[in-house]
Amino acid sequence: MASTAPPLILGSMRFGDWGARLAPAEVARLLAAALDLGIDTLDLADIYGGHTTNALVGAALRHDPSLRARLHLLAKVGIVMPESPGNGRRVQHYDLSPAHLEAALAASLRDLGVGRVDTLMLHRFDPGLDVDAVAGWLAVHRERDTVRDFGVSNFPAAALPLFTGKLAPSSHQIELSPAASQALDDGTHAASRATGAEVQAWSPLGGGALLADNDRGRALDAIAGDFGLDRASLLLRWVASLPATRVVLGTTRTDRLVEAVRAVETPLPADAWYAVWQAARGRPVP
Repeated sequence: MASTAPPLILGSMRFGDWGARLAPAEVARLLAAALDLGIDTLDLADIYGGHTTNALVGAALRHDPSLRARLHLLAKVGIVMPESPGNGRRVQHYDLSPAHLEAALAASLRDLGVGRVDTLMLHRFDPGLDVDAVAGWLAVHRERDTVRDFGVSNFPAAALPLFTGKLAPSSHQIELSPAASQALDDGTHAASRATGAEVQAWSPLGGGALLADNDRGRALDAIAGDFGLDRASLLLRWVASLPATRVVLGTTRTDRLVEAVRAVETPLPADAWYAVWQAARGRPVP
């Protein structure tokens, strides 16, 4: 067991139909391996795998019931896909109304086979968001202990003040990598920190864009070599070097979890951090 929890979160998006198609026993083994490495937060969303991945995780928790007490379950809701149940118009949209949140939470609890999610996260910003209504709904579920904590995901920086004095998101999940650093350029990362929210960075490898064999990749390899890392580990260290930031891992391989823990043990020095950013951008940092 790691003595200090690494700034890492295990993502479930690729567990099932959208990726590795793991069996419940394989998911259970992966979760156990992550926990033994100190990675105790599992990122979930009701839409993953076309509304099937939560049930897969639920089957894994039934396979090994000891896992639940050790896991922090982070459940995202609020996206309605064309094929989502009850979507008569078959158009993707976002719905953060209490009625939709109630149904989505109930489905998540049922599929996961649990009585509580530790953090409920609004998956995407809905311009129709009524913060007062969501705050009232959430208060009921906190009283019932069906939801412990609250967070948001993929919200623009300008939307975060809507919560001031009403709700305090404990976390904000955003896309962030050296290849997709808009959250640094537009102030979303800084605005999240200013509210006291932990930043949770998804797609830290930039969707694989920086793993190609090209000039940018070779420049990153040269920096990685200075620290005894491979390129993917360097990218993880770059994200984890930011304050108040944890990295959401998309892997389903135990060996990559081990490598990720090593990658984020220490932050990059400032000159190397900016060198990675410049290499990924292909131009000097402004």
